[in-house]
Amino acid sequence: MGIDIVLKIAGIGILVAAACQLLKQAGRDDIAMLTAIAGIIIVLTMVAGLVSNLFSNIQSVFELY
Repeated sequence: MGIDIVLKIAGIGILVAAACQLLKQAGRDDIAMLTAIAGIIIVLTMVAGLVSNLFSNIQSVFELY
C-alpha cells in the first residue's frame, strides 16, 4: 500500500503538469488552470480516503467506540 499510492500521485502530477504546459502553449490558460485544479482535487480525494482508513485503524487498535 505504501509505494503504489506514491507512484499514483506522482503519475497524476506528471500528467497534469504535461497537460498544463500543452494548454498554456496553445494559449488556453483558463483550461490549464481548471486542469490543475482537477488534478489537485483528485489527489486530495485519494489522500482523504487514506486518512479515513488511518483513523478507522487507530480506532480498532485502541478499541475506541
